[in-house]
Amino acid sequence: MGNPGLGKTLLALGLALAAFRQGYKMRFYNAAALVNEPLQTEDEHRVPKLLNGALRQQLIVLDELGFIPFSATGAHLIFQFCSALYLRVSLNITTNLRFADWTQVFGDERLTAVLLDRLPHKAHILEFSGAESYRFRERLQRERGESVET
Repeated sequence: MGNPGLGKTLLALGLALAAFRQGYKMRFYNAAALVNEPLQTEDEHRVPKLLNGALRQQLIVLDELGFIPFSATGAHLIFQFCSALYLRVSLNITTNLRFADWTQVFGDERLTAVLLDRLPHKAHILEFSGAESYRFRERLQRERGESVET
């Protein structure tokens, strides 16, 4: 967790790529896309198929949780998704929000409390500190004509 542009997604992708190269089954989702997919599949009565597909993975990356608030239906579907994976599939979540602010995304205090009781249970939580995005720093360097280090 941490401010945008500090490398959360890059680290999550690196860990996922390393797992994939070792033969692990994995899937990457943007949180907003994950909400849209279950909403679409719910219309077609395919939520169980989505959940079963997720349970066949060994690692799921859920990127950018907290950038876009969920509808009530979307929040319940994400809760259902995360609950189904709990203790079965490794879940890597990137977020720009502190846990105390997750109610803003899920819109329901009880649902958020249950989710926050489960997700950090066996988690390694990395907090990225810093205020300035690496993308912003690179843009400033380009504007100044400085070389950009990678």
